[in-house]
Amino acid sequence: MSEDPRDDPRWEQVRAAASRPVPTPPGLVERVLRSVNGVRGKHPIAPLDLPSAGGKTQVSERALVLMTRKLAAEIGRDLGGVHVSAVALEGEVVQVLVTIRFGVEAALADVLRRRLGAALTGQLGSAPPAINVHVVDVHPD
Repeated sequence: MSEDPRDDPRWEQVRAAASRPVPTPPGLVERVLRSVNGVRGKHPIAPLDLPSAGGKTQVSERALVLMTRKLAAEIGRDLGGVHVSAVALEGEVVQVLVTIRFGVEAALADVLRRRLGAALTGQLGSAPPAINVHVVDVHPD
């Protein structure tokens, strides 16, 4: 029978960190809204040109973000304890925000990044843009 991780004494460190106010990083709201509107197709953005063996592969921001989110969610489920909160294209870098279950090593973010890069390469037929995976929260379940 497993115990509730919130009863673990180390959980106090998470509560202490969560109680501190964290200012919203400059430009974050605008970037998130731009990404959401891009996924919804509300603003036209020129497709990305990705180098490939045949010259280049073109992919829209919307398609790349949706594909990345789907693949990252699948990989996160396979890894266990990793949930994708958001995906956005910022500049030419794919930003993936994840929450992890308490007790899961944050190093899984790097495993997710590598597997996601390989999965996107397989889907696109060329290397994807750079990918950053950020652990933004810890959850008890």
